[in-house]
Amino acid sequence: MRRLSAGSGLLLAVCATLVAAEGVKPQVLVPGGPLHAIEGMAFGPDGQLYGTSVYDRRIYRIDPHNGAVTYAVPAPFGEADDVAFGPAGSAAAGIMAWTAQRSGELRIRRPDGALHVALANVPRVNPVAFDDRGRLFVAQSRAGDNSLWEVDVIGRRAPRLVSRGQESLNGFDFGADGLLYAPAFGSDRLVAIDPDTGVHREVARGLGSPAAVKVDRRDGSLVSIDYLRSELWRTDLPTQRNTLLGRFDDVIDNVTLGPDGLIYLPSVADSRVLVFDPETGRSRRLVDGHFTVALGAALTQHAGREAMLVADPFGYRFVDLQSGAVTRPPWVGGRGMSSAIAASDTLIAFSYSGASRVRVIDRRTDTVVMDVNDLNAPRGLLITDEGAIVVAEANSGRLLHLHDKDRRTLAEGLAQPVALLADGQSSVIVSEYGRGALTRVSLQDGSRQVLATGFESPSAIARLADGRIAVIEQTKRRLVLFDPRDGSRRTVATELPTSLANLPFAADTTTGLIATRDGRLYVTCAEDNSILRIDP
Repeated sequence: MRRLSAGSGLLLAVCATLVAAEGVKPQVLVPGGPLHAIEGMAFGPDGQLYGTSVYDRRIYRIDPHNGAVTYAVPAPFGEADDVAFGPAGSAAAGIMAWTAQRSGELRIRRPDGALHVALANVPRVNPVAFDDRGRLFVAQSRAGDNSLWEVDVIGRRAPRLVSRGQESLNGFDFGADGLLYAPAFGSDRLVAIDPDTGVHREVARGLGSPAAVKVDRRDGSLVSIDYLRSELWRTDLPTQRNTLLGRFDDVIDNVTLGPDGLIYLPSVADSRVLVFDPETGRSRRLVDGHFTVALGAALTQHAGREAMLVADPFGYRFVDLQSGAVTRPPWVGGRGMSSAIAASDTLIAFSYSGASRVRVIDRRTDTVVMDVNDLNAPRGLLITDEGAIVVAEANSGRLLHLHDKDRRTLAEGLAQPVALLADGQSSVIVSEYGRGALTRVSLQDGSRQVLATGFESPSAIARLADGRIAVIEQTKRRLVLFDPRDGSRRTVATELPTSLANLPFAADTTTGLIATRDGRLYVTCAEDNSILRIDP
């Protein structure tokens, strides 16, 4: 086997509120942000904008004037996909309701601050909305039968099934006519639903792939967002005429109409909020961001310059190491969903912590050339010169070799192998998360040599030019340098915002650590999505 190019290797790093050794001050390459994959949004009775996240599991409170972010509901109870507020003058006034999609619950906060589960055991519960009388409706989207429910938040009546087995619904809204307007998710249509009879009726089509719709109460028109092309549309109901309002580079899957006539758009993939003025056709960023969650990393080239390739649940992206500019390739569904990543001149390989899949993309044609989807918790990756992929399989304790349709086991019996680092032509160094060890493994016969033990949650490793190995101890939020020549180790930085404790990932998910050839050190910081640089 020839020389390997490392996915997480040949590299090193640091992070946001970091304390560096020897007085070295970290430099911000990519500034962090307060959001993680914001999705649903709604204005509250206090005039503040509330946003949801299934990743951060907190409900954000955003000042629509200056973009300042605080937290309305803490993790993990704040896990939410969509949010709505009971209207003034109704029995539900002041109640905030949200859908915890991963947990399968409708949750509410009463005006006195009390938190409750209003409806349990509703897998993939997604959109939520109050009508003008304070009646609350939620739908299960793509959960098998696409059920629409009415839920009495006062608790006097049992939940009522409104409809079942019709369109898959997403972000919906009530009009002044009492009808519920919703996208028929997965189609180009909008429908109107009678909340009493459950009858669905098409009211518009030709809108791409609408993911959310809101009713403009000023004229009764519908404003919807196409989440695949990020096109914003207005539909006049009497004529069913569709007018394109704007097109965006961001990945947007929801829309909120402000009392000021502006349109607020959550950019889920980049964790930012846009404000669009339909009168001028211009948009601005109210809250900025660049990642959903910045995770594993690899050193590569992009646009002829040295770049950091960063894994992300909404698709990997390139970071220019000189300017800090972040480039996200066009979003194609969940194709680039990743937590660990590797790169060569011609290939990009990536895996995701919550899935069993490894995909490989040919960089020259931007096509998937390998898709293996039956692995047991794939973590770190390496790409060989022949284009084969070495995979650390955490749950089985194996290293696998994947090439075309061939699969073979290189080594087994490891304790949660997570990060991989190329080590000459015929071996790799593996971080064994399960026992806190760094182990050299021969790729020829599977033999191994333990280099060091006593690490806490080693989730990323990289080699410096002088041979030392840098280790991210994720749960301890620190960076350690280990010298395999004499066994010495030194803590380089502490208090790194690398912890995954408040994020919905397995504890042994890889983190991002690289060292460039000129000796600069970088790390991805999942807690605030920053990337920092240290010049030792």
